[in-house]
Amino acid sequence: MFSLLACFVSSQFSRHEPGVTHVLVTGGAGYIGSHAALRLLKDSHRVTIVDNLSRGNLGAIKVLQEQFPEPGRLQFIYADLGDAKAVNKIFSENAFDAVMHFAAVAYVGESTLEPLRPAYNVPIVVTIEVEESFIEW
Repeated sequence: MFSLLACFVSSQFSRHEPGVTHVLVTGGAGYIGSHAALRLLKDSHRVTIVDNLSRGNLGAIKVLQEQFPEPGRLQFIYADLGDAKAVNKIFSENAFDAVMHFAAVAYVGESTLEPLRPAYNVPIVVTIEVEESFIEW
């Protein structure tokens, strides 16, 4: 029964439905992303959160899952958006209508001291991966 439910929920996220907006929220386990996801869910949107939890909080995801337990409303995908294969897989398996991109490596103090350090360029690479995949799919 669980696998049937998983297939059913998966199919809800993988197809467009009239009157239902499916929004991808990257960095949705962070403070801003989780609050954006909460607002979207309260407004009856379908939400997929993608986060690698490097700075986010799994507790925020659990709270959202408890508040919106209905199948087909919310899914969480643990993934690194810097991985092009992972990003392409996410977009190929889901029918997104919009993307709210909050994923970042936000080390403000450190990044101003060493702005060219590769770790601080991650948001740029991630943004390019997400944009290219959204346009492609």
